[in-house]
Amino acid sequence: MEIQIRTTHLNRKSWAVEQAAKFEKKISHFSKVSFKIYKDESKWALDIKPQDRICICDERGQNYSSREFAKQIENMRVGGIQRMLVFVGGPFGLPEDLKQSAHLSVSLSSFVLNQEVAVVVMMEQLFRAFTIINNHPYHND
Repeated sequence: MEIQIRTTHLNRKSWAVEQAAKFEKKISHFSKVSFKIYKDESKWALDIKPQDRICICDERGQNYSSREFAKQIENMRVGGIQRMLVFVGGPFGLPEDLKQSAHLSVSLSSFVLNQEVAVVVMMEQLFRAFTIINNHPYHND
């Protein structure tokens, strides 16, 4: 399953971009993954296909444990989902139409997180999910 993490208006020289690249490399051992920064929010959802699974990061979303989130990823993979798109909103959050079309709404914290922090937390949790799925010792309860 391919995973794309998408965000907008993030400075390409941000510390978060450097960290995201590190997690992108780690996740690539388990799944095809890419991290994309869009200049314009109106373009980041243009190529969504009906068979894609949309995951959004939203403080009002479902609060998953790492194992529960890993189970969601595994269920998609086993269910034949080819591509999961993960959207991390910018300073003004996510557009309402994207929220409405999401298959999975994930709360990274009940706090509102800075976009850079949210990107890194989501990337780390994706890596953690794949280590759980693959019985890698990274995660411990």
